[in-house]
Amino acid sequence: MRTRSTRREMLDDYTPPPEELAKVARYLAFVNRWLGGTLAVASHLRCVDDRATVLDVGAGAGDLARDLARRRPNLRPMVLDASRAMLSFATGLPRIIGDGRSLPFGDRSVDFVVATHFFHHLTDEEAVATLREFDRVARRGIIVNDLIRSRTALFWIRLFTLFANRYVRVDGPLSVRRGFTIVEARTLAERAGLPWLRVQTHFGYRFTLAGERPRRASD
Repeated sequence: MRTRSTRREMLDDYTPPPEELAKVARYLAFVNRWLGGTLAVASHLRCVDDRATVLDVGAGAGDLARDLARRRPNLRPMVLDASRAMLSFATGLPRIIGDGRSLPFGDRSVDFVVATHFFHHLTDEEAVATLREFDRVARRGIIVNDLIRSRTALFWIRLFTLFANRYVRVDGPLSVRRGFTIVEARTLAERAGLPWLRVQTHFGYRFTLAGERPRRASD
C-alpha cells in the first residue's frame, strides 16, 4: 500500500454482459449515495445559488449527476464517459461519449467540472494532465472526488464487496490500491500548477481535490 497499484481494473478493458453491467451500475450508485460520494461533491456546490452547468467526467450511469440535480435544481448536469454501455443507463441526462483526459469542450465552456472515482484509473502523469484539461474547460471550479489508499479502506471495501459480482469483487479493492494518499493528491495539484485546489477528507475513506478558479482579467 506504500505505492499505487499499476494493475488495470477489469472494467478498464472489458465490458460485461448487460445484466452484469447493470449490477455494477447499481453498486456504484449505492457507493455514491450511501458511502459519501454524492455528499463529498455536493458539499463543494452548496454555496452555488445561481444556475450553473456541471460536467460530470467518468460519470458511468449518471447516478451522481441525477442526485445533484435532485438536491440542487439550479444545477444543470451533463455526463461524459468513454463507455457507451455505461452511459446507456444515464437516462434523462445530456450524455457525451468521450475521453475525460481530452474533453470535447471549448475553453471555459462549463461552470464546474467534477469527477468521482475517475482519477484512480489514471497514471500520475495522466492525472496531472487531466487536471490541466479540467482547468481549461471549467469556468468556475473543479471537484475531483476519489478514494484514499489505506489498509483500513481496503478492509472495508473487501467486506462491502464480499457478495457482489466478480467485477465488483475484483475492481472494488483494486480501486483502493490504485487510490491516492492525501500527500499524493496535493502533489498532483502542485504539479498541475493549480495551487487553488485544496484537499479535504470525507466520510467513506475518500478525499476531494477541489476549489474555485481565481478570477483573471482574461476571463
